[in-house]
Amino acid sequence: MRADVQDDLLKALQMSDINKPVRYIYDQWFKEINALLIMKGASPDDAADIFQEAVIVLVDKVKSGEYRGDSSLKTFLAGIAKNLWMFELRTRQRREKREQAYQSMEDVQTETRHFEKDTFGLLNDIMSQIGETCQKILTGFYYQKKSMRELLQEFDYENEQVLRNKKAKCMKSLRDQIEKNPSVLHELKPLTIYAH
Repeated sequence: MRADVQDDLLKALQMSDINKPVRYIYDQWFKEINALLIMKGASPDDAADIFQEAVIVLVDKVKSGEYRGDSSLKTFLAGIAKNLWMFELRTRQRREKREQAYQSMEDVQTETRHFEKDTFGLLNDIMSQIGETCQKILTGFYYQKKSMRELLQEFDYENEQVLRNKKAKCMKSLRDQIEKNPSVLHELKPLTIYAH
């Protein structure tokens, strides 16, 4: 990119109306950066989402003065997109590990006959102590196999990341409650529901 074009683009991104420079960024770099992300394992939809996020981050960094001009805007944007995708991949890998650890929650219904009646009653009490919202989120995600996007439509959260954070807090709350009840903990430990 020529220096004068980059300077004009930087100035335009610092204005209040950034539609025109953002359209220019999409027209010039969308295909190339998307292809880079797809080569790194992103689906076309993932790549489009990541590109959009990267543009938002780029605009913020330009407006805040964090972009110093050490590399071209295009290179800088590609770096942001790549980092966002790597972060997303790590997040998904952690999620897959958690899903594997808690996947057998689905089997709890069939295994409950092995629980003593008192223990199962106590487990129900524990579930009620984590709150209705947490119960619905965990049930929706682990039992009903709903995606985060589907759950986001049911709950009034800002975005998927906020919902993921809430789900993590719900799981921590559930584990904390279980650990406070040794008799339930003793019954649950053999099950992979409680695997760390």
